[in-house]
Amino acid sequence: MLKSSRKYWQSAFSNVSNKMIHHDQVGFIPGMQGWYNIHNSINTIYHINKRKDKHYMIISIYLEKAFDEVQHPFMIKTLSKVGVEGAYLQIIKARHEKPTANIILNRQKLKAFPLGSGTRQGCLLSPLLFNIVLEVLATAVRPEREIKYMQIGNEVVKLSFFL
Repeated sequence: MLKSSRKYWQSAFSNVSNKMIHHDQVGFIPGMQGWYNIHNSINTIYHINKRKDKHYMIISIYLEKAFDEVQHPFMIKTLSKVGVEGAYLQIIKARHEKPTANIILNRQKLKAFPLGSGTRQGCLLSPLLFNIVLEVLATAVRPEREIKYMQIGNEVVKLSFFL
């Protein structure tokens, strides 16, 4: 069951993820490896330190509890905009529009409470949903003229995502 479910969702989202998620985002993407972006970051720091012109900055955004912070309405709107539709979108909406959680305390299940954000822990789609939402930030940063690219040999570095 789990294997067929995974294949179902992977086939549903392979077109969306291949078209939408830029190659500079490597976290949770099949076939991508985080070491490449870590290497890029180290290489960039090395080249900045070698330069006489020290007017460079590297910004690192720590996404603590990132999966917990994804706002459901924003995620659903983003999925619609990137072409997720029909039954796929309806299933995701059903799982994320009015989610609740329970806590078990002293072997007793407490009253359910609503969750306003986050992707479901253990859900096969959570990493992909997070990547799609993160791509909105990346898409806003890439064309920003105030943030300059850095040329290192044949490589051009501006944005590097790894989780």
